Amino acid sequence: MKKLIIPLCILLISLFTALLDGDCLAQEQISGGWTLAAVTKPEVVAAANFAVAEQAKVILKEQKTAATKLSLVAIMSAEEQVVSGMNYHLTLKVKLNGKHKKAEATVWWQAWNKEAPYKLTAWKWK
Repeated sequence: MKKLIIPLCILLISLFTALLDGDCLAQEQISGGWTLAAVTKPEVVAAANFAVAEQAKVILKEQKTAATKLSLVAIMSAEEQVVSGMNYHLTLKVKLNGKHKKAEATVWWQAWNKEAPYKLTAWKWK
């Protein structure tokens, strides 16, 4: 019995070490699922700037006045999703005519679409 304890301990330690391997503990990315993205990532910043610029155009068309100003203050959170291109779901702090507001935007980006690589697919005021 004593001779089996040492090999058994070695086996258990080996299994435990394999389970603690970084690949086993890392969150597995689901194909097509949303994952967190750094708010400072250049692609996220570009998508946020595009979203604000597009929404500013929408506001100008709706109000038919050039007095409306919409600007990006901060990107509060960002998620990305691999699709035919990349979706970015952004929580933004913006300034609308001098007042701070929050909004959620979704931007679809296709790097290979040279004419129009970005498309604002959703904008929701919070």
